[in-house]
Amino acid sequence: MGGSVQIRSGEEGFTLIEILVALLILSFVALGIAGLFSHAIVTNASGHDYALLASQARFALEALQALPFDHAQLVDTAGSPASWTPVPADAGFTITYTVEDFRVDNWTEAAGTWDAVANAADANLKRITMTVASTNQILEGRRVLTVTSLKVPG
Repeated sequence: MGGSVQIRSGEEGFTLIEILVALLILSFVALGIAGLFSHAIVTNASGHDYALLASQARFALEALQALPFDHAQLVDTAGSPASWTPVPADAGFTITYTVEDFRVDNWTEAAGTWDAVANAADANLKRITMTVASTNQILEGRRVLTVTSLKVPG
């Protein structure tokens, strides 16, 4: 009953230095991937903010377009922006708009060959310019969307 230990050749394990080098390489790869994830999260949140911003602009502009041509909210603002309350009111956006009145006396000169208005003296246009800005302080950068629409009587 001898206590001899047999060592098999070719079955050595990894040394401590090899394991540490492998962990160091793995940590560099993991840090690179973590940076990509954080960038993707910020980009996704910013894209979501832009989508909400465009939705708010479309909703507010459609609401103004639905008003009668001579409605009080569509009076010429003379360059001073009027404010619009987003829906819901705490949506994280500020909405301002301006209305400019224009008179078109000769539709042929103004728009090519249009004959849409029978009486050119009654033709009028309102240019509505709406600016929607995000008030989200978490995301970096300034997110602002400006849209313009024309409103005709009738």
